Amino acid sequence: MINIFVGFIFVFFKTNLSFLDSGATYYMTNLIGYISILFGIIELGRTHQKLLKVKPYVMIMIVHSFIFFFLNITGTSPLTMPLSTSLAVIVAYGGLLLIVAGMFIIFAIISELLDDLNSKKNKDLLYNLINIMMLLFILAGISAYFNTFATTIMGTLLLLEVLFLISYYYVFLSENEQYT
Repeated sequence: MINIFVGFIFVFFKTNLSFLDSGATYYMTNLIGYISILFGIIELGRTHQKLLKVKPYVMIMIVHSFIFFFLNITGTSPLTMPLSTSLAVIVAYGGLLLIVAGMFIIFAIISELLDDLNSKKNKDLLYNLINIMMLLFILAGISAYFNTFATTIMGTLLLLEVLFLISYYYVFLSENEQYT
């Protein structure tokens, strides 16, 4: 369970408050985080077989993070390429769609993990935080599109991510729970 917790820390790590953090550092921390989550799922999967259904999503995110990390370090990110041809526009919008989809998949992974672990007393708080974080993420995307309040919303989202990590630690890792 500690591997999953450490993975969440790396996945939630951001170096700025922009909606589309497309730098190499962002994808490197995502890559480390998803690998850590994968190890945690494999470890817990020995005793909680239902958790193994999350494994393909995590593996997709490892590949996703690696590809975008590679594109960023080579200077060919779809978000920074010139939009001089129609093919470049299609690639840029396709890349943007994949980036946003990748951001949503972490919420799906967390929800599946919470569903598959035994009932805990404060799991409702974690579900509520996930729902609020997804809502804020959608609002941040809309705000970024219209160039309004996206930084403020992303700052609030970052605070909620910290609250989620603290709550996750309290629910699953404190008092040496059965998941460790």
